[in-house]
Amino acid sequence: MQLWLEQIEKARERSEGVDLQSLADYARDKTPRDLGTFKQLEDRRNFLRESLGDDEKSAVAYERIIAGSEIQDVNYLARGARAAKAVGRIVIRDTAGRLGGYGTGFLIAPGVLITNNHVLPSIEACRRSEAQFEFELDIDGTALNAVTYGLETQALFFTSKGLDFTVVAVAAASTVGEGQLAHYGFLPLVGATGKVSDGEWLTIIQHPNGDRKQVCVRENKLLKRTDDVLWYSTDTLGGSSGFPVFSNDWYVVALHHSGVPQERDGRTQTISGRDYDPRTDGEQDIKWIANEGIRISRIVDTLQSALPAHPLLQPVFGATPENSRLMLPSVDLLQSTSTHVPGTTPAPGPLIQQPPNRKTTMNDMQSGGRRTLTVTLGIEADGSVAVLRSGPAARESLDAFEASGAKAKKKPAPAIDVPFNATYDDRKGFDSGFLAPGKPELSIHLPLLGKALAKETAELVDAARGENVLNYHGYSLVMHKARRLALYSAANVDFSGRFELPRPADVWRQDPRIPASAQLTNFYYENNQFDRGHLTRREDMEYGGSRLAALTSAADTCHWTNCTPQHSKFNQNKELWQGIERHIFEDAIKLDQFRAQVITGPILEESDPVWDRYPKIQYPVRFWKVVAAITSKGALFATAYILDQSGVIDEFGIEAAREVPFDAYKTFQVRIDEVERLTGLSFTGGPARRIFSLSTVDPLAKKPVRRRTRVRAQESALAEAPDGWLPLDSLESMVLPEQQD
Repeated sequence: MQLWLEQIEKARERSEGVDLQSLADYARDKTPRDLGTFKQLEDRRNFLRESLGDDEKSAVAYERIIAGSEIQDVNYLARGARAAKAVGRIVIRDTAGRLGGYGTGFLIAPGVLITNNHVLPSIEACRRSEAQFEFELDIDGTALNAVTYGLETQALFFTSKGLDFTVVAVAAASTVGEGQLAHYGFLPLVGATGKVSDGEWLTIIQHPNGDRKQVCVRENKLLKRTDDVLWYSTDTLGGSSGFPVFSNDWYVVALHHSGVPQERDGRTQTISGRDYDPRTDGEQDIKWIANEGIRISRIVDTLQSALPAHPLLQPVFGATPENSRLMLPSVDLLQSTSTHVPGTTPAPGPLIQQPPNRKTTMNDMQSGGRRTLTVTLGIEADGSVAVLRSGPAARESLDAFEASGAKAKKKPAPAIDVPFNATYDDRKGFDSGFLAPGKPELSIHLPLLGKALAKETAELVDAARGENVLNYHGYSLVMHKARRLALYSAANVDFSGRFELPRPADVWRQDPRIPASAQLTNFYYENNQFDRGHLTRREDMEYGGSRLAALTSAADTCHWTNCTPQHSKFNQNKELWQGIERHIFEDAIKLDQFRAQVITGPILEESDPVWDRYPKIQYPVRFWKVVAAITSKGALFATAYILDQSGVIDEFGIEAAREVPFDAYKTFQVRIDEVERLTGLSFTGGPARRIFSLSTVDPLAKKPVRRRTRVRAQESALAEAPDGWLPLDSLESMVLPEQQD
């Protein structure tokens, strides 16, 4: 049985003995004064007094609420727009990466999202799924592009099947689109009772059926409650599971998860008036008489009991009626100006419901080491914020705030939304005949692996035994299972048909076709001098029959499988290394031929070093490249190169930030058989029946090279190059076909 059907059955069991249809009809024109119990109304009065901090204001608000008045201050809409920013769509994927459905979720603390257990029931489900924000229409009715964030179960994951909720950490930076999670603020969960009484109007914000974000502010009345749930009348559709249910003053009172269906003769009814058939009908087809949400007080109690000391949940446990009238997205920027002490947790920050020109003081941490910073904020009716002036000792805070705000400012969405096919069934990979279609004698094959090396590769999880080639748009690669890095990445590169494309932020993805344990992901690149170095470069794939095709193939290079740790100075300043292909085009190939086959990878050796933080993960210090092209006379040639970053790492370290001189990077042209010796790969070309080694078309092969057997000890680049290694101090030093002696 599907999980959401189980929740419907539980809702039906909970509602036994309660005629919710009659109650909904009866409550339609009743007020909280008519429906609320004495305790509910007293709790409501006390909650308003605590949240507003003013007896006169709270008394006026209380009388208006219990009388059932629908009149609201005009800032109700602006505050609702602010609340909506923290609500997102959950994109659910199956084990093959295919779309499995949608849900709704919302942020309850910095970097923490809540949804239903039946939406994200497990760590595995979270790892496959994504959270999307801004999937909505803007004020002009323009459809915005969704900004996608990954879920980080290693930081936080907790689920309760009984109460049907899951909390999970969300990555701070987006994987698709430009954004920072802090931009959306969060919706505090207040465990205190009194947030709402029976008969009050409720508001919901949801992604019905996975559609763009919508709000429902009519026919949302709280009917009845139990210790665990609230029952309310409202309009929801399938895909809405996990949305927040708000009181009139925008406190979250419930996590929507299911409903009580209309029945006839013991059978669930559909909105079309027939019996529900689980074989053909979905959640969106059911006729509901009441919806059911898990009470926030029960969720907070459960989390407090299970994870009382979890640092990401401290804002939840510290939320009170007084300090939780909607968090401001700018709060996280303000908090970032203070010095964080590891092991401490910020108390909830300033609130959105602040009068203009009111001074907001950052709360102290639970332990020492933080400093209090004061700024004056102007908060407009639409929720926008401006820094008006700083206090006498707060110029530093203002400067830091402005700097942080500039860094986090969102860029406009790209003109073209790059599609991503998560099934990977459109990836054709490396084309061996790319250089000269129809001429097999000019073809270049994927590198061959020896038997021993083949056993060390990561095999595809849903393919025949021994399948290890991962195909992408225009390139293919094979992963080393233990080292979690590619053995090689082979690409078809075309410098014609290219587009001038803006360089968006790299959006790195895990590849679901091989085990996650065989991929080195973002955790390894944090807080050090390693960059995420592309093997097949993004720039090399910016070609295609259309701008969209070019964008799609370029974006496809941002898979962790195509990434390797490269020292930041090396990765950002390797003009010589990156200029090899272009120089070959300019110097040695046909005037009308702009294609090349570029195969590259790390040299993986047993003696490769490790970073102290991850002593079981070795990183490579040398990289190789084999480039094949066609000369002006139509002849095939191939050249090989090695780049060494070991000297840079030895002298400048991985955690230092010192400036590195350009000539610290050693670049060599070598014979192709030397790369074969160092890697265990074989490079070949030609038709299937007459395959030849690329060494036979290597212009450097004519130069004397001292033969050496493959050694396991690392051979670092020294001032004097090993025999047969040609040091390159410029691109003009390269040996190409027309430059042979």
